[in-house]
Amino acid sequence: MSLTAQQMRHFRDSGYLRLPDLVPESLASRLRGLVRAETAVSPAVADTPGAQPKLYRLYQRHPELVHELITLPRLVAPLCSLLGPHVVYVLNRHNQAAVNAPETAAPRLHRDILQWTRGLVTAVVYLEESTVLNGCTQLVPGSHYLPLVGVPQPDGGGTWMDEHAEFTDLLDQALPIPMPAGGVLLFDALAFHTVSANTSDSTRMSLVLGFRSADELDRHPDRSRQVLVSGSHLYRGNDRPPAHESAALLSPAPRDVLPGAPVDFGARR
Repeated sequence: MSLTAQQMRHFRDSGYLRLPDLVPESLASRLRGLVRAETAVSPAVADTPGAQPKLYRLYQRHPELVHELITLPRLVAPLCSLLGPHVVYVLNRHNQAAVNAPETAAPRLHRDILQWTRGLVTAVVYLEESTVLNGCTQLVPGSHYLPLVGVPQPDGGGTWMDEHAEFTDLLDQALPIPMPAGGVLLFDALAFHTVSANTSDSTRMSLVLGFRSADELDRHPDRSRQVLVSGSHLYRGNDRPPAHESAALLSPAPRDVLPGAPVDFGARR
């Protein structure tokens, strides 16, 4: 079901939206089985000691099952409300399962992307109930509007909140967001968030997925790093001349122009 105007406004203003009971139990059960089977042969990896272990390349491990999830109409409709009718699932950000085990330490607040490159929406699919005790997601509402800053680590995509002095006064403003099994949390990937510590005796299993609008200025989409889930790959660049104009508009610069030198296109207008 498409989002209401109030739901879209809440997402824009606060940076997140809860969608409880979105994934049918029959599908959630099969996804739990996939995560358990994959972690048995390929243990999940923690980025830092004590952090939440992650199982990467989720789609590649079982394309048919994960494709069923990312094209689920009940998930795609809200995404289209936020991103427009042409939506892709990204394979090179998130695309992972996470198991928050007992005694897992609380990771630091972070963003999922460095800047508003493509307006990524993060979708966390909870395959087990997520509570304050077993480490539910915490998020700083409105933090997607905070300044964009550099990232000091040599690898990774986001920004650590505690590494930048301009964010110090908001480090203790994250709110817990409990979710039932089968629920989905959508949030702006620029919103600062974290997984809280698991102080219970049970696990908290989830999938972390990334979606964005199809890039209308990308003439040659890299289909090895994205999966179309709604609409089509469309190109809307204005570098193609109208049919009545000469193809010379797209011809290369004269050979006597040095590489890197400015070219005067005034005569072509």
